[in-house]
Amino acid sequence: METQWPLVIFTLFVCLTCGTLGGMSILALKGQGRNLQMTALITSAVSLVVGGIGAFLHLEHWERIFNGFGHITSGITQELIGCVALAIVIVAWFVVLRGGKPVPKALAWATLAVAVLMMVATAHSYLMPARPAWGLALVAFYLGNACLLGAAAVWLISILKKDEAVEATGIQLTFIAALVQIVADVVFVIACAMAKIAQFGYYADPTSMTTAPTHVDSLMTVMVSGAGAPMFWGSIVSVIVAAACAFVAKKKVGASKTLMVVAAIGALATSVMFRVLIYQLGYPVVLMY
Repeated sequence: METQWPLVIFTLFVCLTCGTLGGMSILALKGQGRNLQMTALITSAVSLVVGGIGAFLHLEHWERIFNGFGHITSGITQELIGCVALAIVIVAWFVVLRGGKPVPKALAWATLAVAVLMMVATAHSYLMPARPAWGLALVAFYLGNACLLGAAAVWLISILKKDEAVEATGIQLTFIAALVQIVADVVFVIACAMAKIAQFGYYADPTSMTTAPTHVDSLMTVMVSGAGAPMFWGSIVSVIVAAACAFVAKKKVGASKTLMVVAAIGALATSVMFRVLIYQLGYPVVLMY
């Protein structure tokens, strides 16, 4: 299955948006990070716009987006609703911050809820029962990835703003989020390990499915030692590097810039490579028409 780069961009930046808003909500509930909130808010808004552009590019003809709006169950409709909800949350934060008031806990909790629901909706829109790699494990991956990207963003912004208290929290969040991402990746691996796909070579008669399969592919094999191996192992190594950097940085608060850069690169690398892997796992399925 060919990698759909516009969708990689869309899901990547939506995860960044939700993760950053979620991270700032956690800080707001802890009474931290007031001097970071506007910067984080702008980051979330720009990220949401970039992700939206990616979604439009995938359609090739932007007017096609209206074809899906007549069905509330369509993935693109649910994603649009989620993007609008995120935009409303961002505007609400902007109004509160412009008023010079602390973010209400109710708004912080609502933001967390919207971010989580958006990740679930994003994953749900890609679920395809015919492709084992596109099952419910995607929900775990997107949730974990939002946590990782958002935590890394908080860590980065805290260094730019020279806020050591938030930097310590950002480092802790990044370490925890990297572990969550690893667990989510394991869930995806287990789901793929249970998938078997019959290969019929280059020919199968769709009107008489008595053709014997040439062999049976295991998605686990494709992922670990087949076509998807470079992306799989690259993504695993990258997230481990991010976790290691955050772990070491716990004792270097105030001087963690280099570790933050490496961790951010690792978070970005694992996010992109795992998304490419998901598309590569579609290759064993031969089109019969």
